[in-house]
Amino acid sequence: MADEQHFGNPGQGGDKDRKRDRDKDQKHDRDKDKEQDRDRDNVPKKNADPDRQKKGSRKDSGEFTDIEDERSIEELHRAALEKEEQIPEEGNERGPWWMYAIIIATLAFGFFYMGRYLGEISDQPHVLFTDPVPPDLEEVELDLMAEGRRVYTRVCQSCHQQDGAGVPGAFPPLGGSDWVVGVPERPVKIVLQGFQGEIVREGVTYNAVMPGFGRLLSDEEVASVVTYIRNSFGNEAPEVQPEEVAEMREATSGITDQWTESELDAFIDR
Repeated sequence: MADEQHFGNPGQGGDKDRKRDRDKDQKHDRDKDKEQDRDRDNVPKKNADPDRQKKGSRKDSGEFTDIEDERSIEELHRAALEKEEQIPEEGNERGPWWMYAIIIATLAFGFFYMGRYLGEISDQPHVLFTDPVPPDLEEVELDLMAEGRRVYTRVCQSCHQQDGAGVPGAFPPLGGSDWVVGVPERPVKIVLQGFQGEIVREGVTYNAVMPGFGRLLSDEEVASVVTYIRNSFGNEAPEVQPEEVAEMREATSGITDQWTESELDAFIDR
């Protein structure tokens, strides 16, 4: 009885030993698993960040450390910006596609318009845009009176008036003047070189300067206007031909000043 109380129930003691051994084995397995996990965590990974490995070792040591805590504000902002879409600088934004389409269409229309309506480009526009003279032109007979009326209206009428009466004291009348209906050399030379100085006609003194029109009028125009005044305003005298004017122009080519009455008389009388 004593032995049974001291040693207990033999069957009961075996169960305790087996349970103790089982618990010991389980603890041994757990310790081994922890050791393997610890070894696996301590193995450096390829291309691993040394700082992260260092931080991880602090975890294993029991010190809890947030990996992101040690990054600066600048690093945090840079990481956030790298994840976001980059915004272009002001003024460098890309415009919409339709804006480029409008620009291209406008340029194309402009080049088309200039090519279609601006004509040709040449350093001789007077040749490009002048109608060629027909090769076979019939010679038109010069109407001295009609051409003379046009020249008189354009050149002489402002001083000698439309009716040829002139201006008292300045420009003598043309009607009934012996200078007009006399020898044709006198009116032709006055038209070519001009006239200056006093002259008296029918008791009236005239003193005005008439410029020469030799550089302005051609031989045909001089012959026409002289013929017109010799046969207008009550006058009647033979026509003057362009060939006569050409001869008189050549003969007086050295005269540069306006004629005076005495000079003109001396030149005609010689």
